[in-house]
Amino acid sequence: MTTENVHYIEVEDAFVLHVELMQIWNEKRCGIDQRELLESALARPKHAVIYGNADIFAQAATLIYGLIKNHPWLGGNKRTASYITDTFLQLNGYAAIYSPKEGYEIVLAIDLDNVGLDEIEEWYRSKSKKI
Repeated sequence: MTTENVHYIEVEDAFVLHVELMQIWNEKRCGIDQRELLESALARPKHAVIYGNADIFAQAATLIYGLIKNHPWLGGNKRTASYITDTFLQLNGYAAIYSPKEGYEIVLAIDLDNVGLDEIEEWYRSKSKKI
């Protein structure tokens, strides 16, 4: 796979998505805490393609993993990570369909190091439908 036909989320887009989500949740702690950590997490999918020929689900896995582990936001890191990753998949022709409970369980498992990239990739593959 190449990066040519993939729609990636840039820092500015991620910021808008984060603010939208925090407004929906009526959160007060909103904004970027460490821009370099956000940039690093957003670059992971491209690196996964360049260095590992990753497909869209492997890229989604590395994106959510990086966003959760880097904690780049002032608040709402796990919710924003899920939202951005779901948006990434949508931009690339897939809808991730899962219950709030399933979403909570996967982000918590990532945060607690109970799943690795391969398991996250398979989770997204099993939860996603072509749109």
